[in-house]
Amino acid sequence: MLIGRSLIVLALACGPVMAQDASPLPTQATLAEHAAHRFPQPVRVGDLIGRDVLKPVEAQPVLGHVASIVRRKDGGLDFIIRFGGVLGIGARPIAVPVEAVALMGEFVAVMDFTPEQLAAFATDDGAADTTLATNETIRVGIVKPFH
Repeated sequence: MLIGRSLIVLALACGPVMAQDASPLPTQATLAEHAAHRFPQPVRVGDLIGRDVLKPVEAQPVLGHVASIVRRKDGGLDFIIRFGGVLGIGARPIAVPVEAVALMGEFVAVMDFTPEQLAAFATDDGAADTTLATNETIRVGIVKPFH
């Protein structure tokens, strides 16, 4: 009888967690507000290419690598990240707004999107973007390590 009650309590406690919807994607205004609090610093584009992109949690799993930085038609900047795959095989390029990332030492951390949200991003074909030259300077926020 005690086991049956324990299972019912456990099921009730877990029910709302399993029923939660995926969190909505942050808006451009929210991204800009978050980025402003990360003290954007000037950094040369060429110094960002090839950096590991990490998930900002203590274990810091690698999500991908920075392939390039592009300027969108609306003037905004995106990091093109080779996302997913195993050892780079099967990775696909996705565009992540510069406001949603931060520098963490020698790494780039995605701050405003979960890996699940990134997986839902469309593959970036780069047709509408202009790749920035490696000697250009952009501003990217900074964060301290998570461990």
